[in-house]
Amino acid sequence: MAENAALPPAGGPTDEELLHGGKVMSIWDHLGELRTRLVRAAVAIVLLFVVAFTFSDQIIGFLKQPLMAVLPPENRALHFTGPLDVFLTQIKVGFLVGVVGGAPVWLYQFWKFFEPALYPRERKYILPFIFASTILFLAGVAFCYYVMLPFTLEFLINMGREVGTPLITIKDYVHLLMLMIFGFGIVFETPVIIVLLGMLDIVTTEQLTSNRRFVIVAIMVISAVITPSPDPISQLAMAVPVYAMYEMAIVVLRLIKKRQAPQP
Repeated sequence: MAENAALPPAGGPTDEELLHGGKVMSIWDHLGELRTRLVRAAVAIVLLFVVAFTFSDQIIGFLKQPLMAVLPPENRALHFTGPLDVFLTQIKVGFLVGVVGGAPVWLYQFWKFFEPALYPRERKYILPFIFASTILFLAGVAFCYYVMLPFTLEFLINMGREVGTPLITIKDYVHLLMLMIFGFGIVFETPVIIVLLGMLDIVTTEQLTSNRRFVIVAIMVISAVITPSPDPISQLAMAVPVYAMYEMAIVVLRLIKKRQAPQP
């Protein structure tokens, strides 16, 4: 009986699967690992921040192009109302470039920190997770800058010109830009998060498919929050690709579960 009790349950994790590097990680090991990963991610962001701050004028010139395209010809300029506005904006732009440009590094560090929580048979998915999350984050940033930002700015500027003259400050514009870019980058991580939750058996494909109507409502609410423009077209432009990625995540999760299922 004692020998049978020592055996792992059928289909359950073995003792070997609970090991990390030949030993069980204590809370201090996890904290040390977290510190290491955070430092490496921070170094990458800071290095890119320094470079971006050095070339902040050129970067701001690039970032303001969607706004300049929709402003009236006689007023195509960014303004500042305080002596520190431009300097603080350069810091924000440097941070923005550091986070976006350093995405491959800090996402890699995140997944490598998370790796010990997976069983050995699941760790083979870490590299695909790193690749997918990096691509999706950068895709969200690009979608925001090249699609949603011009559309949103055109709508808001044209609506404002009906009652006044646009006088856009560099502080307000960069604040809006950062809000949208980070928002879209995070939202585009939805498929990776869903697949991860499915692999951890927190959600199932059956739950994901049966709750589609609630997911659609949640996506529309999030789209309304992230997109400053109140018109439904811009919100749909955000909601449609997010829902498409939701369905894609269900398909990917089914394929993974099918491969993990024991063969008869």
